[in-house]
Amino acid sequence: MSQESGIVETIEEGWVWVKTRRKSACAHCGHKDHCHTIEGGDRMLVKARNLTDARKGDEVELFLNTKTQLKCVFMVYMVPVIGLLVGAFSGNGLSTLVGLRPNMGIFLFSALGLGAGFLITRLYSNRMETKNAMTLRVTRVVKRAPG
Repeated sequence: MSQESGIVETIEEGWVWVKTRRKSACAHCGHKDHCHTIEGGDRMLVKARNLTDARKGDEVELFLNTKTQLKCVFMVYMVPVIGLLVGAFSGNGLSTLVGLRPNMGIFLFSALGLGAGFLITRLYSNRMETKNAMTLRVTRVVKRAPG
């Protein structure tokens, strides 16, 4: 389970924008350029589902399920590679069945396998997005803002 804490900056209907500190793991993240960084880059702004009636200025705890994170990492990195390998290993046999030269068949079926892997990953991503599975959630208010 991934937990972070931060300060609520803005409230939208059912959502909050939370200012949180960038961790050292962010330095190695391939998607670090897609976060909303503020104040010289050591802070970032993230959008989270407001489940606790948090208000502007509150210190809140954010949560993202680790099991969900690991499933998504597997889908993004491994499914396309598996598709590529299945296409490559079946390419020789399928190329003779279709009437292609073996090298051309291996190339073609590897590309088709990789494309199928990306398609499966995209469909899974869309499903996760509609279920809001990869959405940060505010699980509790640590400290209420004065006033």
